[in-house]
Amino acid sequence: MKIAEVRFLEKGERLTLPGWTKFLTDKLREKYILSKKPYTIQEKDDILYGVMSFYGGQGLPLPWRKKAEDLVKTLSTAGAGIVIAPYDGEFPQNILPIAKGKAMAALFAFDGAAEALRRQGKNPEEANFLIAGTDRDVLPLVLAGMGDYVNHLSFFADNTGELAEMQAELFAEKGLLTEAFSSPKNTMFAEADAVIVCGMEQTGYEHILKRYAVYIDAAANRPALRRLAQRRWDTAAADGFYFSWEEQRLEGRRAEALAFTKYMEFREFWFENFPEKMAKDVYLSLKKNGFTVCGFSALGKRIKIAKIKDNFNNSGDKTLTTLL
Repeated sequence: MKIAEVRFLEKGERLTLPGWTKFLTDKLREKYILSKKPYTIQEKDDILYGVMSFYGGQGLPLPWRKKAEDLVKTLSTAGAGIVIAPYDGEFPQNILPIAKGKAMAALFAFDGAAEALRRQGKNPEEANFLIAGTDRDVLPLVLAGMGDYVNHLSFFADNTGELAEMQAELFAEKGLLTEAFSSPKNTMFAEADAVIVCGMEQTGYEHILKRYAVYIDAAANRPALRRLAQRRWDTAAADGFYFSWEEQRLEGRRAEALAFTKYMEFREFWFENFPEKMAKDVYLSLKKNGFTVCGFSALGKRIKIAKIKDNFNNSGDKTLTTLL
């Protein structure tokens, strides 16, 4: 089983076409491309790379949607079992599984937050962790990856009553006392060193976050992450990770696709729609097979977590030193 990675044409990228096509109108040129060269496929290191002859960042018109489906079917025939689709833009979802990195981001959310805290010079065992939101497709995966370094955990949710059973389980299994609250005015919100977002509830709390707080978006709430990045330069915000695996560094979608092709338990987890009962075993299996967080990304771009230094600059603000 192979991994297929697909992208659209990038800005400024040009197709190689016969010289006479430059005399065609844009409409006729597009018709020629659709007919003769709607996409290209190359294989390197057992990965299939497909390039759609269409500029991304917009919806796919009907003729191009059909060609995108043809591309995925061709990749499947060539041995692809999963597709890393373009980060932005529409793409067919119903032919092959699509690696978006969301499952890996959820399973390793706590590990990612802990690693970010370490890079800031903080001890995760002493940190205050906060989970915001209770999406039932996200929260169980996040909790499955919670490490023993978590000693202080609270929940922020619209309906705290839904969490009572989960809190009881955490106390019974880990001896972990947790608090649940629904108001962002609760002091525990402003004291959180690491916030892991597991839902879309009440996203307008950027101004309340503790300075230099680590913010991990496991719910793929891009508007909230964009707003946070614009308003709070001092937070360390991420919605995905880079992973180390067998001396390789893999972007989250590539790591997810690789886990899908390499490990049957992860593939079963995927096809059964990520059941809560399997999440912890799958997380532990991935850890056992060498997957560890080694980097961070936000909105498709790699970011660096800064180390907080104790010295102050002239304005009285703490200075930050970027870790490579």
